[in-house]
Amino acid sequence: MAAQARMRSAKVLLINLGGLGTEIAKNLVLSGVGFLSLVDNHDVSEGDLSTQFFLSKDEIGTKRLDSAISRIQDMNPRVTLTVDTEDFRQKPDSFYGQFDLIIATDVSTEEAIRVNQLTRKFNVPFFLCGLNGLSGFIFVDLIRFDATDEKLKSSVKTPLGALSQNREVVEVTEYLNEEQSEVYERIVTRNAYKPFEQVLKEGTLKGKLTKRQVKRLTNAVPLTFALFSYRDGYAAVTRHDLEQRATDACVQLGLPSENLKQEYVEQFSQQAGLEFAPVSAVIGGTVAQDVINILGKKQSPLNNFIVLDGISLDMHIFEL
Repeated sequence: MAAQARMRSAKVLLINLGGLGTEIAKNLVLSGVGFLSLVDNHDVSEGDLSTQFFLSKDEIGTKRLDSAISRIQDMNPRVTLTVDTEDFRQKPDSFYGQFDLIIATDVSTEEAIRVNQLTRKFNVPFFLCGLNGLSGFIFVDLIRFDATDEKLKSSVKTPLGALSQNREVVEVTEYLNEEQSEVYERIVTRNAYKPFEQVLKEGTLKGKLTKRQVKRLTNAVPLTFALFSYRDGYAAVTRHDLEQRATDACVQLGLPSENLKQEYVEQFSQQAGLEFAPVSAVIGGTVAQDVINILGKKQSPLNNFIVLDGISLDMHIFEL
């Protein structure tokens, strides 16, 4: 009940209602989030019709939000929706301080860095997510977050201390579950996060993966990082240039560049920034579920970088 109450009072901002934003908005509205604000200054295009389900052909040329808002509201009239068709980049800093959580989709690297700087300024949890055709990614910055999990007590008590570079158990208490007549542990795990700009500069997997894990790691990881280096968008992406940037990303991440496959380089050079509805559904569902967990303060959140490979169907979670 307490988790539901927190959900109903939460104020969430979603930037851009493309294919991915549509999936996130749908899931959050159906989950019963209290207040959802949508900001998007784009007009409906023909490309939108193949990536989302709130728009129709006769609405081409109108504002995406104006066309979609009534259909979003119909899914759950109890959710308070607000729409803003101004450019999010023109908003004053104070605009971002009024929310409990902010999700950015379909933004450039420079725009993501700027929004993340503001979310840190106002101590607001931040999600960044995007698609590159058959691949997708999620970046999470909750700054610091204490998650509470419960489990049946075993013969060995859960120890306090570090679980990884960014996670540690800070409190363990026992209680009797009277209905089941068994003793449970309530475990508080503290998660520390890094801002997006720092992850881009310093993020690495060196020493965090076994040789087998490195060998099996999808090429989508270094190629996603390579695309982040195009700070203002993907207009300048070419296969040769992307391959060089992916090689540089492998060096930073501690991955063997010889594992880069030409078919992946070709795929990413052609699909950078493109949205495919099935991939939107997977990434959008993952983001929405983690947001629900965070707002309800139940279960440990994602920490801090996730990459989906839509070809192999691998979805890797890394601490960078």
